[in-house]
Amino acid sequence: MLTEATIKRTLYHPEQLPDSAVIANIAASSEASPTLLDIKQFPPMMVRLSEVAVERDDDLEMRFRTDNKTLAVCAGSMFNLLPNNYSLLAKDKIFYNLYNGAAGAKTNVKTYFSLWVIKPTVAHKLRYGIPLTPDEQKLNKELGIADTVEKGLLPLPLSEQIAREFQVIQEETHSFLLATVPTAGTYVETLHPEKGQFLVLTKVSADSGAAAANNIRVAIDRDHVSDYVEFPSWGLGINPATTLSKEISCFIPALDELRIKLKATVADVNINVRFTVQKCAMTNLFRAKWGLAMESEIPGDTWKKVKAGVL
Repeated sequence: MLTEATIKRTLYHPEQLPDSAVIANIAASSEASPTLLDIKQFPPMMVRLSEVAVERDDDLEMRFRTDNKTLAVCAGSMFNLLPNNYSLLAKDKIFYNLYNGAAGAKTNVKTYFSLWVIKPTVAHKLRYGIPLTPDEQKLNKELGIADTVEKGLLPLPLSEQIAREFQVIQEETHSFLLATVPTAGTYVETLHPEKGQFLVLTKVSADSGAAAANNIRVAIDRDHVSDYVEFPSWGLGINPATTLSKEISCFIPALDELRIKLKATVADVNINVRFTVQKCAMTNLFRAKWGLAMESEIPGDTWKKVKAGVL
């Protein structure tokens, strides 16, 4: 489950964190408990809920809250366990849950989604009304960022920012069949970037296992942080045929090591797993963006422009 602690562990923004859930029981006229996503107090970061998937069911209502805005929609009109078009930005609070409007309980309800974590630049703060620090005010005046924001040229849309900044040298999809997933868990693969590169995990999928109670889970270690994110594969479908036709989007850069694991509450057999990794070039832009170098070590005005959101 994604929490405030998960947000605090993010390092290489922007990051897209995956999550899924199998809700054993939603009582009649009630919301799911515990809540699927309810995160507060994450500033200075911003978050964006995206690609929300749910089982199609006319009795279920998807409920969202972003800061002080609310949205409720019928799950029966959504794609059936395929990502729907959501991009919900929040500066202070983000909430997603399911409400059961039926006369009886709903069991083993499945959903999955992803959450972007964004470190706002000066351009972001100007666009979304976030106060600037004195140093940011100085950058704003020096680079004329406010005028560019008012023209609608900044901040860049997230997809455009990623396409422009991340120089993908190679993209690979790795797949494995694990004869057994023990209760102790098992490593699937460990990857290390080549010199001058870093890795980005972008897609993950795994079999659901024989039963929900087996609780097959995908866990991701990033740069020696164990279980950085973890989610149950049962939330993607109800059997291998449907689970592997779906995958969770993510965007998790790794500078030193990326490790994929499978866990199980009850040991299961013949579990397929696949994931997609991009190999990207390490540039001065990322050294500045991710705090890997001091301002004096970055040539030209790259450091200033990165902090401002111009680059």
